[in-house]
Amino acid sequence: MPISKTTFKNPPAVEVKAAVQFPNNLLVADDRAGFHAMIKREFPFVVMPDLKQLQYDFGDYTIYTENQVYRLEIAMNYFRLVAAKYTGFQDFRKMYLAAVSMFARYYRIMEFNSFAFQYVNKLPLPGGITFDECFTIKVTLPEELGVSLYVGKGLLVFKEDDGFVLIELEPQLTGLTPESYGMNLTFSVERHLTVSDDRNEVIEFLDKAHDRLSDFFFSILQPKVIEHLQSR
Repeated sequence: MPISKTTFKNPPAVEVKAAVQFPNNLLVADDRAGFHAMIKREFPFVVMPDLKQLQYDFGDYTIYTENQVYRLEIAMNYFRLVAAKYTGFQDFRKMYLAAVSMFARYYRIMEFNSFAFQYVNKLPLPGGITFDECFTIKVTLPEELGVSLYVGKGLLVFKEDDGFVLIELEPQLTGLTPESYGMNLTFSVERHLTVSDDRNEVIEFLDKAHDRLSDFFFSILQPKVIEHLQSR
């Protein structure tokens, strides 16, 4: 049966992230100014981390768009785009692919060794809803216990042909009553990803990650929750 999908006037995603990792590259830490000059028009604001909050100083820094909606988190072994406000996949895709392409070209990085794409969601719930009424995920116990799952918290990892899908559930409770769920959906790949003029595998996996996480999102939520999100 085809998966039924919809768009939301107010998406439940409170943050969206896409990241690549690569072997430690001192040039990324040592030549920050050159790369920022390339991308300064789009990301004018530079923020350095508070060293008191870091175990190691490997040259991490963050640059923001003027409206603070997007930020790039950069260190000598990772490059990450974070959207603090999600306006749709196509907007995010355009921003990320432009940024990661400039990054790879400037530092002459020909391949990455991992990629991850994540939606950080907050799902407001209809009043008095149980776990089974919220999610299609089934948790079964021996019938003789005579109980049903009311609230759930934890991490589920699903193996894909070329990666993993991770689902993290974190209920926000008033007493023992769930008012909302934090739900992080992550698509992760650990393999060499070619970046060249002929082929950019980051593009391929970004598109696949979006499609697969969309499949999971609309498959694991019950229709009444989808309807509730649409009404907001």
